[in-house]
Amino acid sequence: MPASEPGGGPGTHYELFRGLREAGVRCLVSGAAALVLHGVPRLTPGIGLDVDPDPANVARLEGLLASWGYGEAGGAAAAAEGTAIRRFRHPRAALGEIDLVLPCAEEFARLRAGAATAALVDVDIPFVGTDDLRARLERSGTPADREDAASLLLLAALRSGESAGVDDETRREQIRKFSRWSVAARLDWLLAGARLARGMAPEARPMTRGLTRRHWFPGR
Repeated sequence: MPASEPGGGPGTHYELFRGLREAGVRCLVSGAAALVLHGVPRLTPGIGLDVDPDPANVARLEGLLASWGYGEAGGAAAAAEGTAIRRFRHPRAALGEIDLVLPCAEEFARLRAGAATAALVDVDIPFVGTDDLRARLERSGTPADREDAASLLLLAALRSGESAGVDDETRREQIRKFSRWSVAARLDWLLAGARLARGMAPEARPMTRGLTRRHWFPGR
């Protein structure tokens, strides 16, 4: 599994998602990365994964993260809807923090049934669907999560051609433009933010250069 970061960590989202696929890990992208895949701009650098709790599946994921140089941070992170989050960190990789949520088997099956999928080169990326993601954000109750839930509603309204009742024209325009970017462009943008958060050059190696053509919204 090629990796562009010293110490073996995946240097790009493409390398991360391809590695998960090749290892046979059953999971769904969640959190800020799922928002970006849906079309809502968010620069939180960490990756969230909802993971099938089957012990063999979890063992495959743990082995993959260990082979990349990730170690589990001490103690569980803040609970997500009663489910503890296991946080893994890499000392040098741009994608330096990965949070794992292990819902019960029935809940994971339900999330998987409602999941969305994005194609990135030769990898299909499954991620938590709009309704489930919005419901999770609304239940969280933090101001940032409520804003993200409202952004998903705005995105749905924009895509259906409705006039959404949002006063913030700047946010409306941001989402309208960002949602027209290709999946590759959105993840390149997210990767640049992750690299900056770790003190790296933002565009040392754009994720998809040489792999696929990027399509930008008009005027960018």
